[in-house]
Amino acid sequence: MVKGAPTGFIEFDIVGNERGVQEMLNTIDSALSPVGLAAFLYGNVGTYVKKRASDRFMEQGDDVTGTWAPLAEATQEIRERAGYGATEPINKRTGQLEEYITQGQMWVTTGPGYGMLQYPKNTPDQALREKMSTAQRGRESPKTVARPVLGLNEQDLAVVLTMLAFHIQFEGRLRHA
Repeated sequence: MVKGAPTGFIEFDIVGNERGVQEMLNTIDSALSPVGLAAFLYGNVGTYVKKRASDRFMEQGDDVTGTWAPLAEATQEIRERAGYGATEPINKRTGQLEEYITQGQMWVTTGPGYGMLQYPKNTPDQALREKMSTAQRGRESPKTVARPVLGLNEQDLAVVLTMLAFHIQFEGRLRHA
């Protein structure tokens, strides 16, 4: 989930001779090719999203999701009887949801002019899909408030765009090394 309308863009001026301009355009073309874009999404963006999620679990919320609401008294009693901490960590009982989110597989799809990162890829079973849905959206019965584990905001968009600019710059250095 991305909160707010995307506002980021990349702006650049081309200064130089025809050969230099052509080299720069070739660099951009290579960096944004399906292979270059897949490497960027999988390595840079995927790693970043996983780190954001890991930090969110550790801090029990963040600037995207807000601080997670405390557990209801009934939930605390259930957790205590099961041998888990009564009040925390929130969104972590068996560790299955956190592991799936922070260690889950990614899938990158690219094509002419686009790249898509699917993360986490394919929820393995119905129970985990329900845990994920409850965390993200909450539930009516039994009443459970949302404590989202995945999310991005405009600041994350700015970080990704900056990483993309560095990815293109790094591709240029590789081409000229």
